[in-house]
Amino acid sequence: MLNYKVARIQERGEREIRWFRDVLAAERDALDGFLQADHGAIPAAVSLIAAQERPIVCLGIGKSGLVAAKVAATFSSLGTSAFFLNAAEAAHGDLGAVQTENVVLLFSNSGSTEEIMRILPILKARKCRLIGVIGRAESPLAHVVEHCILMDIAGEADHIGMAPTSSTTLQMAIGDALAVAVSRARGFTREDFLRHHPAGLLGRHMIPIRHLMHKGADLPTVGADASVAEMIAVISAGRMGAACVIDSAGRLLGLVVDGDVRRLIESRHDIYAIRTGDVMKTGPIVAPDSAVVADVLLLLQDAGRPLSVVPVVDREGRLVGMIQSYGLLRP
Repeated sequence: MLNYKVARIQERGEREIRWFRDVLAAERDALDGFLQADHGAIPAAVSLIAAQERPIVCLGIGKSGLVAAKVAATFSSLGTSAFFLNAAEAAHGDLGAVQTENVVLLFSNSGSTEEIMRILPILKARKCRLIGVIGRAESPLAHVVEHCILMDIAGEADHIGMAPTSSTTLQMAIGDALAVAVSRARGFTREDFLRHHPAGLLGRHMIPIRHLMHKGADLPTVGADASVAEMIAVISAGRMGAACVIDSAGRLLGLVVDGDVRRLIESRHDIYAIRTGDVMKTGPIVAPDSAVVADVLLLLQDAGRPLSVVPVVDREGRLVGMIQSYGLLRP
């Protein structure tokens, strides 16, 4: 009896996994089918959007409206100003946000959405440039828009073939692809992206390191002629696990970290007789004083070894600060 119950549970589990995978497979097929088709409207649509200085209007309603809202956010995130307009609310005053000759990106699987059709004459009267992401080639919208990106899917992915699933997945992918293609056409960079995200972890990447580095009296510095014993005292007082070795003009000569000190002590050398310049590492990895956190993170990544600190120098190679790597992304 127990074995029978276990078998039934396993059977139900396998069935549910199959249902789950069927949906993913259907949505994958929709994407594959779109990729294999010829879409001559896409280059013109990308060029039209990339040339715009005014915000792009992403228009839709229902599930397609939710997609349009997300696509508008993706455009804005990637450097192309955009906003979402709900087709139903547009007919009740929100059309005031649409200016003459705005580019309007319409999302409609049926291509005959009543709320969109109702405001279409006004969009045309304002000479808006219309791009449609539409599911039916023979629909009214497909014949009216300037550029029609056609979605030809076999059906939705749900078991009754009615819930927006494959269609909205494809709409989302097309919207993302348009946003990325336009961003690339405009020369949008990683640095631009980070500047658009001042909050959270992404925002912290753009903080200038001069705001985070230790500087002035807090810098653990020592001359090359100082004894190792003096250098150890500087490291202990600085509490950064390292000391920067500088010349009389403040130029960085080298770096000594805790590990260097431990290895020296283990070798049983006289720490009062050896000069700091004899044990320092010359040519350490440094950051320019104009760097932001993202730049230092790249330096750490490319170093190929753990770095606890990174000295910061100006154009003349003078030491102006020191960054502790563990604190770079700390809130």
